[in-house]
Amino acid sequence: MSECIICKRLLKKKIFQMDNMPSRVQFLPAEHELDDDKGMLLNLYECEYCGLIQFDCSPVYYYKDVIRAVGLSQTLKKLRIKQYKDLIEKYDLSGKKVWEVGCGGGEFLALLDGLGVSASGVEHNDDLIQKAEKNGLTVNKGFVDRDYIDPNGPFDAFVSFNYLEHQPDPVSMVEGIYNNLKEGGIGLLTVPSFEYFIEKASYYEFMRDHIAYYTERALQNLFLLNGFDVCEVSRFNGDTTQIIVRKRTPVVLPDFEGQRIKIEQKLNSFVESHKDIEKIAVWGASHQGLTMMATLELQFEPQYIVDSSPLKWNAYSTVSHLAIVDPKRAYADKPDLIIIMAPAFSKEIAKQIRDNVPDMKYILAVKDDEVLVL
Repeated sequence: MSECIICKRLLKKKIFQMDNMPSRVQFLPAEHELDDDKGMLLNLYECEYCGLIQFDCSPVYYYKDVIRAVGLSQTLKKLRIKQYKDLIEKYDLSGKKVWEVGCGGGEFLALLDGLGVSASGVEHNDDLIQKAEKNGLTVNKGFVDRDYIDPNGPFDAFVSFNYLEHQPDPVSMVEGIYNNLKEGGIGLLTVPSFEYFIEKASYYEFMRDHIAYYTERALQNLFLLNGFDVCEVSRFNGDTTQIIVRKRTPVVLPDFEGQRIKIEQKLNSFVESHKDIEKIAVWGASHQGLTMMATLELQFEPQYIVDSSPLKWNAYSTVSHLAIVDPKRAYADKPDLIIIMAPAFSKEIAKQIRDNVPDMKYILAVKDDEVLVL
């Protein structure tokens, strides 16, 4: 049984079977090769996990090459230029580096090159590279996978047109694109619309060359799971899905350790500066309180932790090993200081303490990186 080319789960849901299908639709056989040319059985599966529609066969041998058999019509030329202009204007790409992944002979790259950006491409096929270079275009030889680094990169943006559906390892290709983009880099990519196939019942659109068929959701999943945010998804020219993505900015963590030290210093300083404090209790045996009591290096030792949940009474805090008690214990003991370590309920707990112990000396509450006197 085959596995999904995106999520690697087993393909179990066969949705269609086509017999006597062409084994390829490019590099067609010559007359002397006809005896060896046979139709093949293609099984179409839907991945039940990531949603990708795909054949379970091997790809055609030329899947790395971009072969555009149809000439560039005036209609398509106008559509592509508008598509470029909209992308450049909306995402402020004027004067920036834009990269075409799988540029073929430079048919679309030439249009991009004249729109005020620094355009270059990557292509696997030597003949197509020579064709592009004869027209003055900058194209590097290569195939974009997770190990490919383009010498002209990193790029501000990428474009790729009806190339992904040929790829037997789309995750590796998307990772390769990610690795060649600047932080926050934009991308525009198109694939044949599977929704269009369904709307038109176009069984004749299937071919072995297109090893995968992307629904809009499956296409989004691929990018979302590989370092991109999805900006837009739309239908282009009726039969094509267009997605615009942005390289996800890595999470920048705040100074958690600095916050811990700041809380620790404020608590220690308060206790040290108030000589009348002898008995100390903590209120809150939730995850916040347990974490703070485990990680703060306090120069004093609370006697116990108070919590309103009967489920926690008579147990002990993890790491700090303080007894967890009923609030009535604190009301009876009247500690000199109660430190509230339940940020969301600080005011409510402080009122509860004051209502039951009006002459409580000190109540502190830890919230964010502050220690508040309540």
